[in-house]
Amino acid sequence: MNAKKVVCCLLLSVGCVLIPSASRAQGGSDNASVTAQLNDAKPIVAKIKKDAVQMESYVNGGLNWQTHAAALDKIKGDVNALQANMRGLQSHRTTASTWQQDAIDRITGLANDLATNMNAAIDRLNKSKSRPSTPPYPAYIKANTRIVTDLANEIDSAIDYGQDKAAAEGLGQQIDSSTK
Repeated sequence: MNAKKVVCCLLLSVGCVLIPSASRAQGGSDNASVTAQLNDAKPIVAKIKKDAVQMESYVNGGLNWQTHAAALDKIKGDVNALQANMRGLQSHRTTASTWQQDAIDRITGLANDLATNMNAAIDRLNKSKSRPSTPPYPAYIKANTRIVTDLANEIDSAIDYGQDKAAAEGLGQQIDSSTK
């Protein structure tokens, strides 16, 4: 029984020492500017998400096209602010760690999808002002909500992963220093 505990502890110790070393070798160090840009994007995305959910209720509420247009214009301003943030995020891509580069690609892709879909919704509303809730306009509005929800989840996941990774590396360094 004691031999099993010793072997288990030995394997765990070796794993804790090797895994952080391997992850540092694979991805380089994380770029704090990327994390800052992601944190800056969170409130913008939260605002867009809140407004997109509200827009879904407009589709079923029988509101006039001016109400829809005003709400879309408000969201468009926030999407433009998000796009500026994404350009900043993209500018740090070359100095980001590997996992951050992957996150940047996923997040900017979703942000671009949101901007494209938002423009399509505005275009569709402009073409059917007399009937703002006729297809395919409601599908664009629902897609906006789905895309911004996915975007918010992706940003949260990237931030959480970065924090968890830093904590694990800190623990690995503590183990390294205690074994010397």
